[in-house]
Amino acid sequence: MTREPSRLTNAAIRQYAERVGEHHEIYDRAGTADLHDLVRRLGGRLAIGDSKESLHVNAPGDFVIYLPRLTSSRRDRFTIAHELGHYFLHYLHPGSETAASFGRGERNPVETQANVFASSLLMPERVFREAWRLKDGDVHALARQFEVSPAAVAVRAQVLGLS
Repeated sequence: MTREPSRLTNAAIRQYAERVGEHHEIYDRAGTADLHDLVRRLGGRLAIGDSKESLHVNAPGDFVIYLPRLTSSRRDRFTIAHELGHYFLHYLHPGSETAASFGRGERNPVETQANVFASSLLMPERVFREAWRLKDGDVHALARQFEVSPAAVAVRAQVLGLS
């Protein structure tokens, strides 16, 4: 089933993701997001197995994020945030109430929007800009702080005009 992209702009998606994180108080003092707690509080759960990265929503407040067995914790964090992007942008925001599934792998506007959401949820702009300044743009140090890949940090820095 082809999903319709959210009508939100990328800027609005970034703000929405940060508001979700702030509302649910998922950030520690360093700005690292506790995604496991967020998933639990939203009524979801994580499942690790032989399946591809995906999200299956049974109903609002009842969903499963599937993670493959052989990926790093940093990759898993981005996947969780990405699937939460689908949950908020492409399930809750349009007001869906029936079962739905979302899988990763395609390149399309819906997947791009989920990536924008994930990046902003994991690396909120204000905290990221300050960390970038304090760490002199050290991508590896920032990746450790936000528990994401150096590539995710590099993309976030580029989007924010820091590199």
